[in-house]
Amino acid sequence: MAMENNERNDAFLQTVATILLRSFLFGLAFLLLWFLLYLIAPAWMFDLNARWFNVDKRDFDLINYFGMGFFKISIILFFLLPYLAIKSMSRKKETKKPA
Repeated sequence: MAMENNERNDAFLQTVATILLRSFLFGLAFLLLWFLLYLIAPAWMFDLNARWFNVDKRDFDLINYFGMGFFKISIILFFLLPYLAIKSMSRKKETKKPA
């Protein structure tokens, strides 16, 4: 019975680790897209946002710079670090298992 629960927990943690890794990669892809759009078409992005919001170019640049930084820190904090913690915990379990 206890062995079944351990196997279920291990399978659950592996599923969570997979979800966290995929979420991190999707977040990284979104961040890369944001950066490339900002690099390639900053005038288009500014014009699009200036129509909706009363923002000048300097503020727009700051919002994008800090937004990208906040987003990068967030995906690392909420997706990559928990993934690494789960993986290190599962590796530690594997080394303790008797052969």
